[in-house]
Amino acid sequence: MRDLPEIRADINGVDEQIRELFLKRMSLALEVAETKAETDDKIFKPDREAEILEKRAAGMEEELRLKYVALLQSMIRASREYQYSQTLRRAPSKFPIDAMPQALSPKTVYYQGVPGAYQELAARSLFPETEPQHVPTWEQVFQSVRDGVVDAGVVPVENTTAGTVSEVYDLLLQYDLSINRSTIKKIRHCLAAVPGASLGDVKQVCSHPHALPQCHDFIAEHGLEAIEVANTAIAAQNVAARGDKALAAICSRQAAELYGLSVLAEGINDLKHNETRFIAVSRNLTVQPEDNRIEIAFHIPNVAGSLRGVLDIFADYGVDMTEIHSRPMKDSPWCYVFYIDFTGNLNDHAVRAMLYQLYEELPYIKVIGSYRVAQTTEE
Repeated sequence: MRDLPEIRADINGVDEQIRELFLKRMSLALEVAETKAETDDKIFKPDREAEILEKRAAGMEEELRLKYVALLQSMIRASREYQYSQTLRRAPSKFPIDAMPQALSPKTVYYQGVPGAYQELAARSLFPETEPQHVPTWEQVFQSVRDGVVDAGVVPVENTTAGTVSEVYDLLLQYDLSINRSTIKKIRHCLAAVPGASLGDVKQVCSHPHALPQCHDFIAEHGLEAIEVANTAIAAQNVAARGDKALAAICSRQAAELYGLSVLAEGINDLKHNETRFIAVSRNLTVQPEDNRIEIAFHIPNVAGSLRGVLDIFADYGVDMTEIHSRPMKDSPWCYVFYIDFTGNLNDHAVRAMLYQLYEELPYIKVIGSYRVAQTTEE
């Protein structure tokens, strides 16, 4: 039996050989890319790659065969990525995404709800130079932007307690709009009732379906009946209109004050770090130097390993994913649209090469957002 230092010395020698062979393989991959560029041939040839894997791994013991196939797959993927990157350097016009360099400066902005809603506060924060207008539903926001009735819309996409707002993601693709700005606001829910009411008078509480579970502990502790309404500010509006001391609203302090309600309790959400991310959507994809977040939506083939293959590409390009989730495709049962947020700018070469590769290899992909995410949360 040999000593470990002697074995490790041999391993180091093998690793040096692998390094030299890797560099040689990448050089050959570049030659392939240059040849394919002349003939406008595809870089990704899945049948050819499957044939290579089968031939190279033939006759190996099963456990080692699986390890070798994984190594070879990684090598082939690295070769493809190198080809895409170098091809794009030589022919930038191959980049498939057209983003406007002009910043989004809307004259008109819609949000869902009524004055005093958290969405109105977000709209004013994102576009302080405009006077945002309200409509009853998120779909009306999207439809109005798509049809050119309004320049931009502001909607929520995620809450740290309630999770993603699935309907908004579905509407993004349905109406073919783009995310241009984003803001995160701290949510501090209040219990508001008509003047003269006390906490002991309240028997029912109304609010948005996301706000009610965010205040579950407070509602349960006081034995209140929860009633869902379309919006937190609409809840405040309803309470003011009813004039019933037994009915209260969960809303913002701004909404309570706007509709003449008394705040009986403040900060009643279960988690004190309760934050919601809002986005601005418009008809055109834009890119600004300060943008540091990109969002894409894509389909994948319904075969084993497809999603892992996409995630491996992100890792190989050194791109940091910040969120991934899926939504069912309405016209294809048990098939899904995946959404990924990641850091970067559409002008970064690594990001452009990665997106170029994904556009070439996936059955469907769309960049649905380029925007800046600030490191601070607004109160």
